[in-house]
Amino acid sequence: MQLGLTPLMISAVAAAWLATALTSTALALEPGQKVDNFRLIDHRGEAHVLHDLADKKAIVIMVQGNGCPIVRQALPALAQVRAGYRERDVEFLLLNSNLQDEPAQVAKEADQFKIDFPILLDEGQHVGTALGVVRTSEVFVIEPKSWKLVYRGPMDDRLSYERQRPAKHHYLTDALDAVLAGRSVQAPRVDGVGCLVNFPERDRTT
Repeated sequence: MQLGLTPLMISAVAAAWLATALTSTALALEPGQKVDNFRLIDHRGEAHVLHDLADKKAIVIMVQGNGCPIVRQALPALAQVRAGYRERDVEFLLLNSNLQDEPAQVAKEADQFKIDFPILLDEGQHVGTALGVVRTSEVFVIEPKSWKLVYRGPMDDRLSYERQRPAKHHYLTDALDAVLAGRSVQAPRVDGVGCLVNFPERDRTT
């Protein structure tokens, strides 16, 4: 099941994002910086340790949030990307740093929308804070040899707050192809759209 983006949803998301974008983006982890190890439990109760994925060629983490229409629109496309890289040792994970999303609710959302990605529950917001998460649907690509962030941004330019359109730029697959080929990512940081993730503790110190 997929939900479309209604004008009301789009306007609410856009207003929330615009209100905080200038202050929040200053905290973002930049491509080229190292991602610290972490351990989180997913919505199925399974533990995930970042450094346990050292044998992977790349790690993709998308920020998920319950009820976000942009995430719901993006997940089928992410599943297609995962299928295309299934035999190439790329790991795909979701990260939920929303304080309001209880584990049972996250599991219910996964069942309802048939989300078969592990959804890592960042209940203390430590990982989201370390990554500088600002909004849902943002994708982080990590290169495990150095544990450096090589890309952050949207999967592509298909979604906007106003409409959906055919993608002209496929940022995620371009980044993965570069990593797998041992090349630098040409567009390591791209702005995208998504629902605001609130970080009360982080915001108090900015």
